[in-house]
Amino acid sequence: MILSEGGNIFKDSNGQALTQRINQTDVKPTLAWLEQLTGLELQDNTLGSTGRKPTSGDLDVAVDANQVNKDQLVQRLTQWCTSHKLNPEDYIRKSGISVHFKTPINGNPNKGYVQTDFMFLKDVP
Repeated sequence: MILSEGGNIFKDSNGQALTQRINQTDVKPTLAWLEQLTGLELQDNTLGSTGRKPTSGDLDVAVDANQVNKDQLVQRLTQWCTSHKLNPEDYIRKSGISVHFKTPINGNPNKGYVQTDFMFLKDVP
């Protein structure tokens, strides 16, 4: 698999992105929804330009690899997918130090999806 950064992991059979840019005003509510889903502290662990520009191509967040591992996070995300009758393979991908999740903006699929990159680091502040 080729890793494409910038919110382009999830594509349809024609190569069209299944995620979109997220407005700055939607970043915090979306991260709050993800915190409830995952049980992880995310709002204070954003990376790069996430939430700092008018729009972001994805949500980059640091995850403390000493607290949870990739497989544990994938299990939590998979439970959410299956409880909503969604195929986890359409929503979750792993690569390198990251887990990628096709995230409903503000937890609402009607608002579209943004790619969240959970980046597992050993020294998260």
